Amino acid sequence: MAEVKELAKFDMFKPFSQSQLEEIAKITQKKTYKRNAHIYERGKRARELFVVSKGLVSLRRIEPGDKVGIAFETREPGTLFGAASFMQPQEYTLTAVCMENTEVLAIDANKLFKLCEKDPNLGYRMMLKIAQIYFERYKTAKRNLYAMVHTPAVITALPG
Repeated sequence: MAEVKELAKFDMFKPFSQSQLEEIAKITQKKTYKRNAHIYERGKRARELFVVSKGLVSLRRIEPGDKVGIAFETREPGTLFGAASFMQPQEYTLTAVCMENTEVLAIDANKLFKLCEKDPNLGYRMMLKIAQIYFERYKTAKRNLYAMVHTPAVITALPG
C-alpha cells in the first residue's frame, strides 16, 4: 500500500479529495526496477496503471529478436503510463523499459475500476487524466506524420 502523501505530491493526483486519495493509496504499491528492466511487455495482460515516482521509463515497440526497438515516448516522475490496463481488451500496446533505476506507483486497474464505479466523481477525474494522455499522444503522432509527409524526399533510381 502506498501512502497518501506519496500520491499527493504529483499533479496527476491533485484533483482528488483526501478521501479519494486514501482509497487510491489502498490499491497502490510502490515498486522498484533496475536500469534496463521491463516493467511490462507489449501484448501482455494489462493489470496495472503506473505513475513514475523516480527515474525514467521508455515506452517502446520491441519485436521478437530485437534488443532495442523503437522508442515512442518517455515517462518522467509524476507521469502516468499503462493506461491500456483501464480499457478493453486490457493489453499493453508497448513495452515499458527503465532507462535508469526507477520507482513507480502501481495501481491495481481492476480495483481502480471498481472504485470509479462506486465513486463516479473519482472515475470522471481519472478518465480526464487518461484522456489527456491519449490526446497528447494523438497530437504527437499527428505532428510526426506531418513532418514525415512534409519533408521532401529524395528518390534515386539505379539504372537497370
